[in-house]
Amino acid sequence: MTAAYPAEKDHPAVPMGAIYAGHPPASRIVFPSGHEGWLVTRYDDVRTVFSDPRFSRNLLYPGAPCVIEPGDFSTGEHSILNMDPPDHTRLRRLSAQAFTARRIAALRPRIEEIAVDLLETMVAHGPPVNLVEKFAFPLPTAVMCELLGVPFAGRERFRRWSLVIVTPMQHEPAEVEQARRDGAEDMAALVAEKRARPAEDFLSALVQARDEDGDRLTEPELIDLATQLLLAGHETTVSLIACGIVLLCGHPEQLAALRADPSLTPGAVEEIMRYDGPVDSSLLRVALEDVRLGGVLVRRGEAVLAHVGAANRDENVFRSAAKFDIRRRDAAQLGFGHGIHFCLGAALARLEGEIALRTLVDRLPGLDLAVPAETIAWRPPLSVRGPEEVPVTWRT
Repeated sequence: MTAAYPAEKDHPAVPMGAIYAGHPPASRIVFPSGHEGWLVTRYDDVRTVFSDPRFSRNLLYPGAPCVIEPGDFSTGEHSILNMDPPDHTRLRRLSAQAFTARRIAALRPRIEEIAVDLLETMVAHGPPVNLVEKFAFPLPTAVMCELLGVPFAGRERFRRWSLVIVTPMQHEPAEVEQARRDGAEDMAALVAEKRARPAEDFLSALVQARDEDGDRLTEPELIDLATQLLLAGHETTVSLIACGIVLLCGHPEQLAALRADPSLTPGAVEEIMRYDGPVDSSLLRVALEDVRLGGVLVRRGEAVLAHVGAANRDENVFRSAAKFDIRRRDAAQLGFGHGIHFCLGAALARLEGEIALRTLVDRLPGLDLAVPAETIAWRPPLSVRGPEEVPVTWRT
């Protein structure tokens, strides 16, 4: 039997991963685009789809399956998200030069400074406030814009088109296409600026990156990569922070433990990513040959959607998977992916998440939701998952 995806409820307060964790390991589904494919929900099978070269991300050929529309959440033929080796290997090698562990670690003082400034402004405003508007959005946005060298005056424009791209189910196709055009134009101008006047930022490092053979990123590759970094580098972290506070406020014993023991912070970020992270489903893959997966035979040319949220609720991997537990240490969550398409900015997202949680927990006594959790509106399925607003209060 072939079922529709996503679930009928448009704004689920319950993560789709929790819903699909109880489904069979592999199920035939129909995507909103009308294409059929397979939904894979088990941890080991999802890891296989992410890492097995028999599953391809090159889905830009005529008639290729898609979830919503051709290209879905990636931006075109020059996108690293749409490539398989060896093209993907080349771009990954060059782009990784801007994301060294040393460069990421050096960002900590500046991220902490931004977080404290935002929190002081929030406190001065007084409770209740919308945490998304006052803290969760501006923190990673400011960090990523500084990293890429986006002029301060242009940040609101970047915000507008990026939000449309990551929430395509809430917008008309023409709006999404216009947002992609706006993004490409803005990034082309930014790349040209960094080529003419390099600075101490990630985009300048990408413009200047060379491999051992002297190869460099082309102009279209730079534009696309910069766009992906801005999208993934702030929209997902906004949701990580917002989801995290909703979860912690809903589990006051976990919040108290985190407040009492800062060493639990990295684990809290991992558990938020596992239990209800920004990425519910993955980018679509297509089988390059017949593959046995989840007890079924996936035929060559068939589409596969690996469901990260369901995999992160797999009871065979995570003990008491339905329980939110920041002390959990039993397995690696898949919210940042796996294999060759593992999130390039995972270390940065983790760092921002840790700093955000510690700043909020340490400096806001009595932090709590200002509204019942069930009244919070969530983005629809097939978007970057997260609450649209998070009204919070604290003791003054």
